[in-house]
Amino acid sequence: MKNTDKRTRIAFIAEEGFNYFTTLFVTSTMLGYILDTLGFSDALQGIISTVATFTCGAQLFSLMLVGHRVKRIVTIATLINQATFALLYLLPLFDISPNARTAILLVLLFAGHIIGNAVTPVRITWLMTSVENSKRGSFTALKEMISLAGGILISLVFGRIADIFRDADGLPTTPYYIICAVALIIMTGLHTVSLLFSAEKPLPKAEMPSLKRTLYNMSHDASIIKVIGVGLIWNIALGFCTSFFASYLREELSFSFTIIAAITTLGSICRILVSPLLGKIADKYSFSTSMTISFVAVAIGFLFACFTMPSTKWLYLVYACLFNFSMAGINSGVMNLIYDYVSPPERTTALSIKNAIGGIVGFLTALLAGSILNSIQSAGGFKFFGITLYAQQVLSAISFLVTLLLILYMRLVIKPLLLLLYFKRSRYVKLCVFDN
Repeated sequence: MKNTDKRTRIAFIAEEGFNYFTTLFVTSTMLGYILDTLGFSDALQGIISTVATFTCGAQLFSLMLVGHRVKRIVTIATLINQATFALLYLLPLFDISPNARTAILLVLLFAGHIIGNAVTPVRITWLMTSVENSKRGSFTALKEMISLAGGILISLVFGRIADIFRDADGLPTTPYYIICAVALIIMTGLHTVSLLFSAEKPLPKAEMPSLKRTLYNMSHDASIIKVIGVGLIWNIALGFCTSFFASYLREELSFSFTIIAAITTLGSICRILVSPLLGKIADKYSFSTSMTISFVAVAIGFLFACFTMPSTKWLYLVYACLFNFSMAGINSGVMNLIYDYVSPPERTTALSIKNAIGGIVGFLTALLAGSILNSIQSAGGFKFFGITLYAQQVLSAISFLVTLLLILYMRLVIKPLLLLLYFKRSRYVKLCVFDN
């Protein structure tokens, strides 16, 4: 059993890495390259970049898979999901009208994210069964560090390739898309192999409560609802600021793809360096503690983003480092926080509900933020005490305020829950010892 768990953990690390590499091609700057080519506005680009978040509603499909063998379904679904993203980069090879190309791009993007999200909770729950509860923080930190290290290389290489094709007059961009499509096909194959090497340990049928009963228990459990609230508030903070940064960096701050990739690399290095520390803090104290530290860091980052404009554009470096510092604790922390408060049979359901609601909240936030961005850009900027601010600065200020509220929420709502949970578990252990 130990050898099987070890093999699954190694495969899990590889699977997450290839999944992250694929995500880089359909988010942020690399997605922005395609959207720029098709002539999408900044606001629309920001909204489209939240497709991954919006389609999290598809994770409710995972509820029908709870208690069943999921390896085959997950493997097939993720294969289709990533192959769909590869097809997205082959679009420029076809001689079709711009409108048709745009429509197909959106269909492929939505379909890929929906299929991937539909199996995400059961995939995570399945692979996390190979990790001991006392080592979840350290393991998720290690997994993330390896993914980020590979992501650095991909960002630098493909950022440079994008600049070569963008800056060279008369050079067709078709080869760039072919290179990206081939890279995605290779990563899809490797990702599939990593899943095939993972072992599956389904929970016995007797341990699995009915879906109806699970949903009833969760809807009447104030602790679970409060924990899910952490992810929802964080999605609001992200929805206002981060969705529109890609176009801001290229258009207003005039950063090249190579410079953006270099800044991304610096941020990833920061994330790699702090991941082990935050993982150890989570294991020794709690994920609530590591996440609170992370929210303080990202709040400071959003504050620096408020002052980032063309004349002070290098302040974005500070924001990027602090944002990535925080994501080292938040990215896995939101999931592990649910694992702290929810029993194993109910974890997939809790993750599905949290991600589904969070996706809708994040998308609606992006729509509101896009409307604010359009209004400010149409007015030529936002006047604040005689100073003209860019729309991205205003959105960063909103994210800063929302994050401050989230820090208070962690301190006043989540921390007391942790103490109550510790008391309940200690009391349960004493009763078991007394009974024996």
